[in-house]
Amino acid sequence: MQSCRSPTPQRGVATLVVTLALFFAMLLVAAYANQNLVFEQRSSANQYRSTQAFEAAEAGLEWAQAQLNNVTGIGGDCKPGSDAGAVSFRDRFLRVAAAGAGFSARTWSNGGVATALQPACVHTPAGWQCSCPADGDADLSTSTVPAPAFSIEFLPGAKSGVVRVVSRGCSSYGGVCAPGSADATHAVARVEAAFALLPGLASAPAAALTLRGAVDVGSAALGVHNADLRSGAVALHAGAKVQAPALRIGTAPGAASSASVVASDASLAALSPAQLFTSYFGLDRASWLQQPVVSPLTCSGNCALALQQAVAAAASNALIRISGDLDVEGPATIGTPEQPALIVVEGSARLRGAVTLHGMLYAAAMRWDGPVATGALVRGALVSETSYQGDATPDLVYDPAILGALRSRSGMFARISGSWRDF
Repeated sequence: MQSCRSPTPQRGVATLVVTLALFFAMLLVAAYANQNLVFEQRSSANQYRSTQAFEAAEAGLEWAQAQLNNVTGIGGDCKPGSDAGAVSFRDRFLRVAAAGAGFSARTWSNGGVATALQPACVHTPAGWQCSCPADGDADLSTSTVPAPAFSIEFLPGAKSGVVRVVSRGCSSYGGVCAPGSADATHAVARVEAAFALLPGLASAPAAALTLRGAVDVGSAALGVHNADLRSGAVALHAGAKVQAPALRIGTAPGAASSASVVASDASLAALSPAQLFTSYFGLDRASWLQQPVVSPLTCSGNCALALQQAVAAAASNALIRISGDLDVEGPATIGTPEQPALIVVEGSARLRGAVTLHGMLYAAAMRWDGPVATGALVRGALVSETSYQGDATPDLVYDPAILGALRSRSGMFARISGSWRDF
């Protein structure tokens, strides 16, 4: 007789249940960890794009300052232009108030609406590619590689001689960095700083001809004129004697001609050449001459053509440094009423014949010889550290508008400390 045996109990079920529970718990942990990893990756990517945009905006500020202090004429790609009509970056994007009150952005007609011109750049594998439009929006459509970019906007400053520069950086060209683009997927940063103009001419002379020494022109009928009452209507200001019996004097209506000539001024004669220079330029000679906006020129013989070309190339920021002496023989016209020149000669300035200058000429010594001819004219001022001589009969006309333009338009832009902000 066979005995009945109960079935063998199933084993391992509890272990399976526990294992499945552990796997499920591990799955939850892995899913949670993966979610955090995705979040961290996204945060890291956003931080990377934000940093790119911010660094691009900072690069835009530095680029704008360098361009404002570049006197070279540019093309539409912001590079030096060979076109005879090429103007500097400053002249292309900034407008100076008529009275020298300050700067504003130049505009173009955008469907009848005056819109500020804005340059822009994008960083490509080959370097920065930029657009400096003379009319219309910046165009960098040829850039197909996503890369950091910036655009620049110019705003009036709070004070005379100050311009605000707003740089908007993007992690990739688009959005606010690409005019007309509706793409808002890029990170954007905005930084701003104020730049002040350190004028090429800090203080204008008060006379058409100013010198520490003597005037000796023999019997030549030198003409000196100053009808500007605000400057004192002084036509000639000398630290020593004036030997010019045939001097022609032009002054303000109703003013005495004798009061327009100040000779043997002991206070003027007591100034050293360095002090005289600083009184007009606001900097010592070495610092002024080393400014990046000052164009150096060295030439021998008749420098008329070379000087004309240097002045034309610098446009409205024509600050010219002559190493050694300067010889200019007419006929020659240097500068224009709209774009006067400020010329500093480290040696002697020797002019001959029909030379016309719009601006200011500063030299260690000065001489103007014949032959007598029409067209020998200065509109602005002459300054000599020592003497003035010659037998020519030029007309030296004090022009406050030209000197004012040199003070308000020429010079170097420098960032104002404490003006940077990112809001």
